[in-house]
Amino acid sequence: MMSRDRRPALAVSLRLSGRSALVVGTGEGADERSSRLRAAGAAVRQIAPDEYETDMCGGVFLAVAQTDDPSVDRQIAADARAAGALVYAHDQPAVSDFAFPALVRRGPLSLTIASDGVAPALARRMREEIARLFEDAGPALDHLLEVLAAERAAAAPGAERAERLYELACRLHFAGRLVVERSDS
Repeated sequence: MMSRDRRPALAVSLRLSGRSALVVGTGEGADERSSRLRAAGAAVRQIAPDEYETDMCGGVFLAVAQTDDPSVDRQIAADARAAGALVYAHDQPAVSDFAFPALVRRGPLSLTIASDGVAPALARRMREEIARLFEDAGPALDHLLEVLAAERAAAAPGAERAERLYELACRLHFAGRLVVERSDS
């Protein structure tokens, strides 16, 4: 049975160039969030939890609270929201405006897997499997991306171009299948 407190989310890709982000936290998780934000073009300020002050949320586009203390994360989320920023509080979807979905990237192609906060471990596992598929496709996938980019740039927008691009994209096939082992729990 699905959780009753599930909060459906809109999957989007944000362009963050020129936008500021505050990441409060240290360690692998906070570093990974900062890295993803920087890769998307955000100007990131990452600080340790003991450096945090409420006024640091002023003027930021989004804030990430990833400390080891859920109550501190909730306070940072409240401060950021009051300042008008989008908020992510680690492992607390009820107080977060967005999530960091599991991400697989190969060149310009990115695929995200999200569970609306219900099963992030499953999203992570699916990311691992899809990353393997991307890797297995290797140079052939890279070549297909190059062909699609060139065709898209060369043709004028419209239904004819869209159909041609889809025909090219159909060169990609999934040869495997998804298997879920049954358990009693």
